[in-house]
Amino acid sequence: MRTLSNSLAVLLLALLAVHSSAFAPRVTDPTIRSLSQQQQQLSPLTLYNQPKKKPYDEKLRKKLLSESIAPWRTIRLFLYGSLGSGAAVGGFIQLTGLLAALSKGQTDIDMNTEYLNLGIDFGAVALFAFLFKWDIDKQGELSEKVEQKLELKKLQKEVSKGMREREQLLGTLQLQVQISANGDVRQASVRELQAGARQHVILVAGPKKACKDALVGANLLKMDFAMSNVLVVPYETDVDVAELQSRPDGSGFGGDSTLPIYERQPYVARPTGDGWDEYVAAEMADAVQQNGEKAREEGIAVVVASNGKVVRRGVGKVPWRQMVEELDESVKPK
Repeated sequence: MRTLSNSLAVLLLALLAVHSSAFAPRVTDPTIRSLSQQQQQLSPLTLYNQPKKKPYDEKLRKKLLSESIAPWRTIRLFLYGSLGSGAAVGGFIQLTGLLAALSKGQTDIDMNTEYLNLGIDFGAVALFAFLFKWDIDKQGELSEKVEQKLELKKLQKEVSKGMREREQLLGTLQLQVQISANGDVRQASVRELQAGARQHVILVAGPKKACKDALVGANLLKMDFAMSNVLVVPYETDVDVAELQSRPDGSGFGGDSTLPIYERQPYVARPTGDGWDEYVAAEMADAVQQNGEKAREEGIAVVVASNGKVVRRGVGKVPWRQMVEELDESVKPK
């Protein structure tokens, strides 16, 4: 009991010292007082025109991220050190008292109790030292995780920037759309269709099978597409140049009986002109980076509202009804 009381007393003294140093007023410092007076003398215009500082420097950002990955680590290290130190002090006090009593030849000492107290004290020291070292050894792993998260955030920023740039590029790409029941077609850019006809665009890019499955599924909702001004743009990524040239040129494809019925629907538009290969390749690269190689096999979908904003990017089977509803919601006035 005496050993535990000594340990608790030392711990309380350490906590009081930290508390008093943390909350002690520091305004008596002449440098800080001078800076405070200068700050009060600055006009609001001067304060507004001062260059803005970055909200967080790199060290603080890493520290905050470390705390989010391993919360309370600093407090744990402090507790390990303070409790281990308290146990060590109590153990040495107990040991010196025992040695002094033995040197005087006292015989009324319960050696079993004394050994037990010493074992508790130095056992606690060993335990807290082990925990402290174990937590410190985890620092390398923690730093690696922090760096990985920072790199991931940088990568996400770069991907987001690239996506915004591609939104502008998509508006300049050309589409061939059907404008009459007889199969007459017209060529226009995506931006012209969005601004003039308020058309939404859903690009489906992938292997021939993925595009076919998407168009067959879209055929079940053709009335919804007509009501919502949705254009479906299939882009096959596994078609070589020879096969592409052997197909119909697209003129009057709405009335071309050689095309399957799901490809002759009025909501199906054909990509034409330059730029589509580069755009689809960039979208596919991002999809592969985020979802793996399955994106190339299952295909991707890029859903663009009539205001030019990309509502969704996805991999695999296209949930057509959900896409139509999201497009309608995206352009409703808020």
